[in-house]
Amino acid sequence: MAFVNVDLGATRFVLSTILVLLGGWALYFLYDGVTMRQRFRRMRAQGIPIPEPYSLIFGHLPLLMTLNKGYPNDAHANYAFKNLIQNWQKYYPNESKCPPLLYLDLWPFFPHALITVVSPELCHQFTQENPQPRHIIFKWAMTPLTGGIDLLSMNVADHQVWRTRLNPAFSTRNLYANTPGIVEEVSVFARLLKEMAGKNGEWGQMFTLYSRCCRLTFDVILRFVLGIRTQEQTKGPGPLLVAFRTIIPYCNTRNLRNMTVRLLPPYRRLHAHNSKIIRDILTPEIMKSFNSQSDKQNAVIDFAVRDVTQGKEPPSSEFMDALIATIKAFLFAGHDTTAQTICWLLWEINKNPEIWPRLRAEHDEVLGPDPSQAEEILRENPHKTNELRYTTAVVKEALRTHGLGSTFREGSHSFNFVWEGRRYPTYNAVIQTIPTAMLLHPELWPRVNDFIPERYLVPEGNPLRPIENAWRPFEMGNMRCIGEPLGMTELILVLVFVAREIDFDFNYSEWDKVQHRDPSKPPSLVDGERAYRCGEGMGCVKDQLPTRVRLRAGR
Repeated sequence: MAFVNVDLGATRFVLSTILVLLGGWALYFLYDGVTMRQRFRRMRAQGIPIPEPYSLIFGHLPLLMTLNKGYPNDAHANYAFKNLIQNWQKYYPNESKCPPLLYLDLWPFFPHALITVVSPELCHQFTQENPQPRHIIFKWAMTPLTGGIDLLSMNVADHQVWRTRLNPAFSTRNLYANTPGIVEEVSVFARLLKEMAGKNGEWGQMFTLYSRCCRLTFDVILRFVLGIRTQEQTKGPGPLLVAFRTIIPYCNTRNLRNMTVRLLPPYRRLHAHNSKIIRDILTPEIMKSFNSQSDKQNAVIDFAVRDVTQGKEPPSSEFMDALIATIKAFLFAGHDTTAQTICWLLWEINKNPEIWPRLRAEHDEVLGPDPSQAEEILRENPHKTNELRYTTAVVKEALRTHGLGSTFREGSHSFNFVWEGRRYPTYNAVIQTIPTAMLLHPELWPRVNDFIPERYLVPEGNPLRPIENAWRPFEMGNMRCIGEPLGMTELILVLVFVAREIDFDFNYSEWDKVQHRDPSKPPSLVDGERAYRCGEGMGCVKDQLPTRVRLRAGR
């Protein structure tokens, strides 16, 4: 029998080295935590408002537990901020008015101080007046899909170069040029919904609206960005959409749990498999654009490569990597957020049924009384969407009550907020805006929890009219969402094609029966409603918004 000689001295040395490294990491970890707690203690001593309860041992973790109390386990984290801002007197007992900044210490689960800005004036300071760079956590969130080198993750200088290159693709002129294609996809969406209706004005079978919205918005964004039509609505879901939907849940906030998940073999296998599918499908389509000789191409990709095809810039590997990553980012952001917003838009109108007649009246006035003619009219006159003022106001109010996008900027020693003569530090912090904090702030929005499209139609001086810089679901400044015009157009067109012909019933009780759920088990609710945003990252509408439809009388 053979024996292996073991050098006990070398073994002890290796073990000792590992123990020293682990001990050093543990000391650094604890030092980081002590530094964070001392920082918040100093700020509170200086008179900077810090929400209560705050513990020198646990930081704001007890506060977070309090804010989430009563919400379902799968409720999105943004509801905690809604709770905080709408009940600020409870959490700032020594303040006479709501602070403009919400400082949170969530160490060790979040390694930076978190600053949530809830003042339109201070939002202007860090996004418009003195724009701060995006924080690296955004790059980390996008890494599973884009490698963190896309337009949304770039540094300020590269972002400006690519934004200049891509702005013409999202201009009003180019949007009008693409409107016939968008109209065609939305008309398919409406036709398929009508096919789900029952006979003789009866309700049809239950289905989930969100999945259909995803296929619609994916068809639209693929057509707008790459100029290709995959017909996800009628032939899908295809492998490209499935691969995107598989990876998207991993585009989330950097914390201990999510960092651990990305290190595990199941994620690595899943990511490698689906990334290859996306790359194999997109790369040939992107390469086709370099061979186009026409100056009349109006897809985003045509504008992105124009400098290369015209010989103004060499097709470097860096350019190609950034191009492919940015196309992926557009396909992600351009379908997921819009799909969710369509769901919330129709949900809110159904809760406020007096809105439907006003929408229908406006559509009759602008597009004629025959809904079947809307597609042809809008193809020939895409500017007609600008005349739908009430429809636009309804869309804006849905974006206020269910805003999805957030911005994360990097604080520094060289940038401080200034408010009423006081300086608020931002060093070693993540600065963020959250729609549920800004757009549902009771001191900024009268009747904050009511759905009131008229806010955007009343004249200056009316208390309902939004104050400057308060409505910002697409953010503002040099990093404002480049796809805002496209998203608004899609949402308006959806209302045009469904309002006059389809009734909706968002019926969770019927869905419970379809899913054979235990009727004795209380359902999950947020603010008394079954439909709520759940999950991480962008999240999703609970149960993908189960619904059924019927054709309106006389249609």
